[in-house]
Amino acid sequence: MLRQVSAALGCLLIAGAVCAEIPPSALPPVDAGDILFKGAATGTGTQIAAIWSQGDKRWGHVGIAVANPDGNLSVIHADTGAPRQAGEVVRVSLADYLSDVGELGIYRIGLTGEARAAYLAYAEAAVGRPFDRAFSLDTDTSLYCTELIWRAMSEALGEDALPVKSERLGTVYISVSDVAGHPLLKEAAVVRAAASN
Repeated sequence: MLRQVSAALGCLLIAGAVCAEIPPSALPPVDAGDILFKGAATGTGTQIAAIWSQGDKRWGHVGIAVANPDGNLSVIHADTGAPRQAGEVVRVSLADYLSDVGELGIYRIGLTGEARAAYLAYAEAAVGRPFDRAFSLDTDTSLYCTELIWRAMSEALGEDALPVKSERLGTVYISVSDVAGHPLLKEAAVVRAAASN
């Protein structure tokens, strides 16, 4: 309840904020391993990420659906954190991940067996690593959202999952559209929430 009131107050105070939420019950079936893309209009960070994408600009943030022991789903994603906080790779409930989302893309990944297990294991092992504010691909000691997905896919494949990466202003990085456009991924559904502002 407090989260909903806080979100509503935030919508009133921040002009142009996306004041929508997609409840997990509104989603089609989501499987562990599915990649969940938040719409570019979710917030300032997602808008910037979409601008830096050189392909599909609908999406601005991404996470991996993972199974909980109780059968429910969580999402692992690299969260920038609150203002003046470091941020880190976190595991959150599906409801929390969707709490600020007006549009969600659900993508299936074409990995099975040991490759899928390696992909999911990498994501699980990354929880707690700091958010990579330098957006560097030199190491995996800190990660940003698309870097997490790329590294998990690379672990599954045993090779660089994205040998051709985005580049702008002399910086090589993994954009949201690099991930969304990967041949292993297939868009399964796009879910939109009714805006409440």
